[in-house]
This record gives sequence, C-alpha cells and structure tokens, in this order.
Amino acid sequence: MTDNLSKADLNARLATPLTASALKKIAKADLVAMVAAQEKPRQPRTLKPHVFCQPVADATEAKALKEGSKKHLLAAALLNGATLDELMAVTGWNKSTVQSAFAYDMKSAGLGVERREDGRYYLLLPAGMLRLPIATADVTRADALVAACR
Repeated sequence: MTDNLSKADLNARLATPLTASALKKIAKADLVAMVAAQEKPRQPRTLKPHVFCQPVADATEAKALKEGSKKHLLAAALLNGATLDELMAVTGWNKSTVQSAFAYDMKSAGLGVERREDGRYYLLLPAGMLRLPIATADVTRADALVAACR
C-alpha cells in the first residue's frame, strides 16, 4: 500500500520527517522500509468471557433434545467445550447461525451457553441436571428429562 505513495507522502508518515535535502538523497525503497518499521502490528482481538444465555432455574423446565439432531450435535460439542470453528464444522452452519443457535435453540431447550477466556464455548446445564436429556425412538422426551436428572 505504501509503494504507491510518493516520497513526500511517505516522509509525511514518518514520526520525524526528513529534511528536504535528506529526502532527495534517500531511495524510495528505504523510505518505505522506514515507514513500515515504525508502524505497530495490530494485536489480535481478545474476547472477554460472556454468557449468551442462562439455563432455566429448574431442571424440570428444560426440554429433551432429539438424538442425532443438529441441536443435539451442537449441545454435545458444547458440553465438552468447543471453539466456534469446531461448532461450525459439527453442524455445517456458518458463524452467525451457530451464534444465533445459542440464543434461540439452546435457550428454548432450557440450556445455557458461555464463552470463557480461552475462546471456547461451554454448555451450562440447569441445576439438578447431570447430563444432556436425549430423546430417542424408544425413549420419550419426558422420560429422557427424568433420566438426565438422576
């Protein structure tokens, strides 16, 4: 980007600009290097811990997830702690869909989602719930919820 600028424009970007006579003597490549050396590299953005949604207060208000569904896959990955890229790979969704699933799908199931300092996302279970309530073909959602609290 600095290659397209004139020597005068590059000199203006320096913290201490060169005099006119010094500017004539210096090569443009050296001037570009001087400008690049004084620019600080951008630090990567760090994300603060954040709770996207809280789990319901009572485990009996939570809903069981259907086995094999995308909600189930998302919740299972969150249970172990996963990065956003891992969650996108598990579900096949894009970033915004995964993040909206935290607020909509996990909240509607009565589960919570939290991002910690390490950048990983974790599932928050309601008080009294020991594992994910999973409904299968032979287990109803109500029975799965009872089994998750035992």
